[in-house]
Amino acid sequence: MDTHIASCLDSLQFSNSFIHGRMEVIPLFSSLEVSAEYLTLGQALAHNRILITEVNKAGAVPELKVVNKGRIPILLIDGEEISGAKQNRVLNTSILVPGMAEVIIPVSCTEHGRWSYSSPFFSDSRVMMDYKIRAKKVASVGMAMKYRESRASDQMEIWDEISLMSRKAKVESPTGAMKDVFEARAQALHEYLDAFPIQPGQQGVLIYLDNRPAGLEFLSRPEAYARIHEKLIRSYAMEALIDDEAPPVPPDRAERPKAFIQRVLSCTDDSYPGVGLGTEHRLEGKDLVGSALLHEGVVVHLACFASDPGSAPSDRETMAGYRTRRASHAARNEASRSRSAGDPLVG
Repeated sequence: MDTHIASCLDSLQFSNSFIHGRMEVIPLFSSLEVSAEYLTLGQALAHNRILITEVNKAGAVPELKVVNKGRIPILLIDGEEISGAKQNRVLNTSILVPGMAEVIIPVSCTEHGRWSYSSPFFSDSRVMMDYKIRAKKVASVGMAMKYRESRASDQMEIWDEISLMSRKAKVESPTGAMKDVFEARAQALHEYLDAFPIQPGQQGVLIYLDNRPAGLEFLSRPEAYARIHEKLIRSYAMEALIDDEAPPVPPDRAERPKAFIQRVLSCTDDSYPGVGLGTEHRLEGKDLVGSALLHEGVVVHLACFASDPGSAPSDRETMAGYRTRRASHAARNEASRSRSAGDPLVG
């Protein structure tokens, strides 16, 4: 593993946890100095520093155009959803958009049933993709990077998972929009927000569901983390609300934070030039998948997700499934090209 990522993980300090229902949240702090300044997506949109549009008038499902109108870099976080234009999308990887720059970014569709303009520009939907779907997206993008040098997700899998989430939540959306599910369960989700308040100086979070580690998130600047805290809590709380299939682990058998961090430290690490500034790292380990964005020797953003022990496929199974899905990707790409030519097919 990259030494900067290892140092970042070693620097993490834990605060007392908060528990509500099936969910436990452990605030994370770091002993490292904060990174250079950047804006978050919501902050940049609020101050009119960023413009996000379709790549052209016809649009293309897996790509969007981003213009940073200011000199301060803007951090777009893997899993953040933006709404508007021809259909809602979610970021496929974390991107630090340089100042005064235009960048084409990789995205996935989170609104299956719409391919028509609702607005000329995108806005912050204030939704972070449900963490289980996000983990699967991180895994599929990592596979695409490794074997195809592409940041494309398994779009069919994402649509299927959003549909499953909607059924579990008992929410019907006319366009199959992930955002509609979160809005329909807003009151229940708000109870989780009240139970897990942000702490002064907090830079991340380690979350457990049913005494199992679910995911870890870290940002290099406390003020940046504060701006996405509620999004992150909701993305895990949604699963706490709708998924009651897994029996809880007895508390005395639960993997505790330091042991989980050690498991993350043992991940393999593949690195690639970032879409914007910095270097993108893809992490993979025993029942773990994650990513990190480094810039100037600093971990700007790191996320790592856990699966149930024993559920991770072998490399052979993973690659076989990946090859099988390529046919679906090819068909979907053909549909995307048709849309770019003006075909009104929905996502």
